[in-house]
Amino acid sequence: MADIVSGITKGRKVKNKKLKEVPYMAVSNVKDGYIDWSTVKKIDVTDEEISRYRLLKDDVLITEGGDPDKVGRGAIIKNPLENCIHQNHIFRVRLNKLIVLPVFFAEYLQHQKSKRYFLSCAKQTTGIASINMKQLKSLPVLLPPIKLQRQFSDFIQQVEKAKLSVKQSLDKLETLKKSLMQEYFG
Repeated sequence: MADIVSGITKGRKVKNKKLKEVPYMAVSNVKDGYIDWSTVKKIDVTDEEISRYRLLKDDVLITEGGDPDKVGRGAIIKNPLENCIHQNHIFRVRLNKLIVLPVFFAEYLQHQKSKRYFLSCAKQTTGIASINMKQLKSLPVLLPPIKLQRQFSDFIQQVEKAKLSVKQSLDKLETLKKSLMQEYFG
């Protein structure tokens, strides 16, 4: 159903190899349902590491751990930065799109069924929860026919477009309000 890879370890020892600086996704970038691009860190890596960890369009990133309510949160990479990779506390899930669509799977990760599963199997120490690759691979995923997944994915994409349009309208109204307040109140 998917190829799952854990990411690169920061601070690893690399001797006598040519390194390149590339952007990488940290746990703080992976939110519940979206990627936060506001702060993207960089790391020095080899060409081999870029090949192994490079993020592609439609990859789904899932966090390994954190606060119990945040374990297993995930989001789709829609437009990855060039040679962007991910850290070891994030799993990259590259789905077989003949079986499960990325939008469907990412939405499924936000459902209470997935959240309960991750919380039930997570190892917890001092308020921090974490899952491992075996637990992620064992996530029970409801798999409707691909045609229904496609319909669902199309609906989600329409909702996202509508949300963006509403946000843009609200931003314009806020700008107009500030302009009018400035005009009336100096």
